[in-house]
Amino acid sequence: MEIKKPNINLFIVGAAKSGTTSLYNYLAQHPDIYFPNVKEPNYYSDAEAHNPSAYIKPKKGKFYHNKIIKDANVYYSLYDEVGNQKIVADASPSYLWDKLAANRICKDFPEAKVIMILRNPIQRAFSHFLMDLKDGNQSETNFKQAILNDVKIEPKIWGKAHLYIDIGQYYNQVKTYFDTFGKSQVKVIIYEDFIKDTANHLKEICQFLNIDANYIDNIDYNKVHNPYVVPKSKLSKLLLKYKNKVGLLKVLLPNPIKVYLNEKVFFKQEKKPTLQLEDKEYLQGIFLEDINKLEQLLNKDLQQWK
Repeated sequence: MEIKKPNINLFIVGAAKSGTTSLYNYLAQHPDIYFPNVKEPNYYSDAEAHNPSAYIKPKKGKFYHNKIIKDANVYYSLYDEVGNQKIVADASPSYLWDKLAANRICKDFPEAKVIMILRNPIQRAFSHFLMDLKDGNQSETNFKQAILNDVKIEPKIWGKAHLYIDIGQYYNQVKTYFDTFGKSQVKVIIYEDFIKDTANHLKEICQFLNIDANYIDNIDYNKVHNPYVVPKSKLSKLLLKYKNKVGLLKVLLPNPIKVYLNEKVFFKQEKKPTLQLEDKEYLQGIFLEDINKLEQLLNKDLQQWK
């Protein structure tokens, strides 16, 4: 049975590891905004996943952080419960990097608004690397070597290659959305500014979306989204190494049990490692030209990234 196409009018497109989860959680508290129970449907990108459970059709009433949804009816069904909300949203970071996503989105929803958060590409890459280590998706513990290994991976597929460098080369990605939707429909936020004055940026977003900005005063900012954690033990590391091979078993576990295992059994919070100076200087040489071009495109000083 064909499912009615929803009127999705907001796409949060990334960048990955740049605060999109925090933005999602803040905006999800606004009564005028509807997000589906799949935070990242990835419908408009050619994303893939290490974990086979990502391809299983989501169940009604159950929350999923990430899914790979290829079927239009499955995607549209995520929005079955939209009520009177003014904003109907999709928050998939793969849409910024994917070269075809902007045109695909525009073809279906040309009037949609687009929000992207851009983080210092060096810090973004390092954060991405730490996440991969934690998730068991990266076996190389040396950051620079992991970058060099990743550059050689072909084809470049979101969810398969790590794309440490590629995702942080923002100029062409942002320009594609400007050219496709027009600048008036696209809001670009600098991550470092966002975390310094979150409430004010959220109010600007509400104005951009033409919804009540006063509700932002009621948002809880105390919870840390995506905190830095590491495996608790050697056994945890071993299980994580093979977690994608038994990913389908996770589907059978109730969500409270999975939360308990993650928070109490597998992981512990620790102080995040710092980026080595030599690695930082290496990446500065790679990203500098792109940052300069992005400055001109946005007409914004990005000296803090340099």
